[in-house]
Amino acid sequence: MTRAGWIGRAALAASLALGALVGLATMAGAARAQGTPDVATPPTKGSLYSDGQAGRYLLGGTWLYRADQSDVGLAQGWEDVASTDGFSPVSTPNAYNAGDFSQASMNGYVGWYRRDFTLPANAFARYVPNASRHWIVRFESVNYRATVWLNGHQIGTHTGAFLPFEFDLPAQWLHPRGANRLVIRVDDRRSPTDMPPGPGGIWWNFGGLLREVYLRAVQVADLQQVMVRPILPCPRCGAQVQEQVLVRNVTGSKQTVHLRGSYGKLRLDFGKATIPPHGTWTARATVRVAHPDLWAPGHPFLYSARLTLLDSRSRTIGGYFTYSGIRSIKVVGGQLELNGRKLNLRGVFIHEQGLNDGAAITVDQQAQLLNWARELGATVIRSHYPLGPEIEEMADRDGILIWSEVPVYQLSSQALAEPSVLSHAQAILQQNILTNQNHPSILLWSIGNELPSPVSGSEAHYISIAAALAHRLDPTRPVGLAISNWPGLGCQNGYGPLDVIGDNEYFGWFDAGGGGDDDRDALGPFLDSVRACYPHQAIMVTEFGFDSNRDGPVEERGTYAFQANSAAFHLNVFATKPWLSGAVYFDLQDYVAYPQYSGGDPRPDPPFNQKGLVDEAGNLKPAFAVVSQIYHATQQIGP
Repeated sequence: MTRAGWIGRAALAASLALGALVGLATMAGAARAQGTPDVATPPTKGSLYSDGQAGRYLLGGTWLYRADQSDVGLAQGWEDVASTDGFSPVSTPNAYNAGDFSQASMNGYVGWYRRDFTLPANAFARYVPNASRHWIVRFESVNYRATVWLNGHQIGTHTGAFLPFEFDLPAQWLHPRGANRLVIRVDDRRSPTDMPPGPGGIWWNFGGLLREVYLRAVQVADLQQVMVRPILPCPRCGAQVQEQVLVRNVTGSKQTVHLRGSYGKLRLDFGKATIPPHGTWTARATVRVAHPDLWAPGHPFLYSARLTLLDSRSRTIGGYFTYSGIRSIKVVGGQLELNGRKLNLRGVFIHEQGLNDGAAITVDQQAQLLNWARELGATVIRSHYPLGPEIEEMADRDGILIWSEVPVYQLSSQALAEPSVLSHAQAILQQNILTNQNHPSILLWSIGNELPSPVSGSEAHYISIAAALAHRLDPTRPVGLAISNWPGLGCQNGYGPLDVIGDNEYFGWFDAGGGGDDDRDALGPFLDSVRACYPHQAIMVTEFGFDSNRDGPVEERGTYAFQANSAAFHLNVFATKPWLSGAVYFDLQDYVAYPQYSGGDPRPDPPFNQKGLVDEAGNLKPAFAVVSQIYHATQQIGP
């Protein structure tokens, strides 16, 4: 990607942000003039990230929010939504319990959002008839259960956070020239079989519209799902780029369409198809890149991939754009390789969370997290859930790999034995792959974190079916799992289907396995035992970290000196293991965990998890410089 292209993206984001601010000010003024906060305004053209369909509009501006006042079900709550009583103006993304660190907040609330909007003018080409014009609403992330209405009609429900979902806006309920009312009921109360499980959780349960909301204008047919998959047989080989597009006819009559595309300077033609009413066409095309410029940390080269959808008279009715990187990621001889080069990555764990905004952070806040990761010298980042699209695009651009994980987190063996839980876990994994597979920064697909140890029968079954699903959906990436492990646990046959094992270890801090990891000097021999158990799988340390919140002696747990010394000790041990594929420090920045959190610190500051290298106010701790020096001195990608 050219520098000009990224400047253009920045300009678009700035324009959208300015438009949102102007819209907010305009609506606020109109509200004061009319004595009510509900003023219908159109969304802003464009999006905050590049990947996706043409015809997107950011549904920002002023929303209304009200905490659920009756808790008697959807019917009465919906009746109350017509009135503005009890509603407050908010902007989105929004976490409705940001700053509320009570146990009730952790357990979850129910809230109502409302946005009155008009449809943008000139969203469709003049030659597209009204019957072929269609609107879709897209939610990037809602935590946790969402019920959505349009003008008093329920249009859909969704369960689960951190991944997008869409609903059609039926034409019979949509006002093309007048005001429309979108209402979302959000319920973030979670059960032991939800993902992550509740009540509460191990990081703060922020509820609300945690990422952006968009409208999409669709003409005749929608480019619903796009896969751009580079295949690199060897580091110096030519590459084959396979593209697959699911095209959906949004009309009630058959439609003939023609799909064309480009990859860099190369052209693709998917051919023509006549799609039945409300039917789909899976279009495929392949292009060969003879001398590819490979994507890698330090050289994150990106190709532009475009699609153009034409009608039967060769007029443009749709489009899609994404950035793509050509690279290969494999496990060879028990070690991860990128483009044939052995990996010894160093990275950091990220929570998308801010002190004042909860989990509804801005693009600027996301950029700050990536800036700290770059300053640290990290080449990989991890979270317990799929990261937002803006962060993933930043990682593509900056050459930072992502351990992409679904929130199948600390579920019990009993929960994993339930067919509905297994089905939901597989659905989340599938959606993560289909949504994020085009990002070259995605290192692997992680199917969960810290499931029961030792491996139970139900867990082994989940690992087997989840790994098979991920390999089938994306055969170009390894499949991993972050595990809770300790001395004496022994080899686990249930991990056999995995390509990569992520070991969460806290030697010298937590007392996992009855104190087996109390002595940090046992770390080196323990890692050797893990290698002996799994000689053919790649192994990464996916968590190690230490709380700190004060000055004090190096021997005292919880001091800055203790944290810096312990982090350096662990990294020095990792450096003696040439077979290790990487290590990820937990966590980049202090975050809100749960009301009773102590984290092993004798002088904790609940609800904050203070393992961060940056404190909750954005100040770098002494350990940041120590870890940064070691990361920068480590050869993270082999010759």
